[in-house]
Amino acid sequence: MPNNKKERARRETRRRFEQWARNPECQSNVASAVHNVKMGTAARRENPDAPQDGQSVFALERGNAFEASLINNGALVLLDALRGAEVISKTSSDFVDHRTTSNGGTLANLDAATQSGHAFLTALGEGQKFNGAVSSLTVRIPRGVMLPEATLIIDVLSVQMINDAPVIAVGEIKTYADQGGHTHRNDLATARAQMGLYVHALEITLDHLGLSDAVSVARHGFLILTHPGSNQPSVRSGEDLRYQLERARRGFELMEESAILLEGAYGDGDDTDDIGLLDLVLSAPTHFTDSCIAFCERADACYKKALSAGDGIVLGDDVSRFLNGISLQRAEAIMSNQQPKTPAEADLLARLQSQLPTLP
Repeated sequence: MPNNKKERARRETRRRFEQWARNPECQSNVASAVHNVKMGTAARRENPDAPQDGQSVFALERGNAFEASLINNGALVLLDALRGAEVISKTSSDFVDHRTTSNGGTLANLDAATQSGHAFLTALGEGQKFNGAVSSLTVRIPRGVMLPEATLIIDVLSVQMINDAPVIAVGEIKTYADQGGHTHRNDLATARAQMGLYVHALEITLDHLGLSDAVSVARHGFLILTHPGSNQPSVRSGEDLRYQLERARRGFELMEESAILLEGAYGDGDDTDDIGLLDLVLSAPTHFTDSCIAFCERADACYKKALSAGDGIVLGDDVSRFLNGISLQRAEAIMSNQQPKTPAEADLLARLQSQLPTLP
């Protein structure tokens, strides 16, 4: 019988990587992402009244319906949209669906989807001609980036034969509306970051399969959004992913280092009970920043700890950098004519005097 908990852990790889990337200096956040311990669970252990985490059911249903509308009937809508945006050529018509049964496809589970995805890449490398699109290609990253393993499901790929060699481009499907130059920049940044992660994952997988010289991964991708007020696709082609690729590459290296360190100290997560991992997340050092407020369920507790300690971070990242490790209490004392006790406090006084000429 498949291990449903491990299946969920594999499926959430992308979410965990993005969680890690938002605050890699917080060891609690790193432990949560690497071991797939929900930070919301830790927050409720810390404070039973902490809000429940989770996605909107409406948003999930709309996303599934939009993806299905693109792929149903041999992906006629998807292929037509990609041809119209010149992501694929006017004559491209090939399509293959790698979705699992839980997502509306025919593959039994993630293991079957991974085998199918790797077999597809291998066939391309061995000379199979393919011009079209692929839905939900699944790859298993052959490295210890996350514990127990890392698997990614890529929304959509385009494959074109260029000079008789296959070139893959990564796509991301989102249900928010394409508003041209007015599309929210944070939405676009998140989607591009995800695509950069996919590009790097594909490169790692192709290298592991010995296919790097036979199959290329493009440094640009495409977004499939919706037309405003409808569920019809709007394709943004030519999305430059070079920066996001480098971000993902460096992030994988750092996260792998974290995974190895945690594995050495606590095992790979398979024979450590959930309570032990939860205690690990709760006991690991935290590093509160402005960004925590937007993504971490423990942000309120960490803010209160920082406030109690007089940490300048409670007034924002800029204030924390300006104080350079000096507490708010000592900064207030220095501004009230108390003499600096350390070279760092003397430096702070000099900087305060340069910023506030009226300060004694």
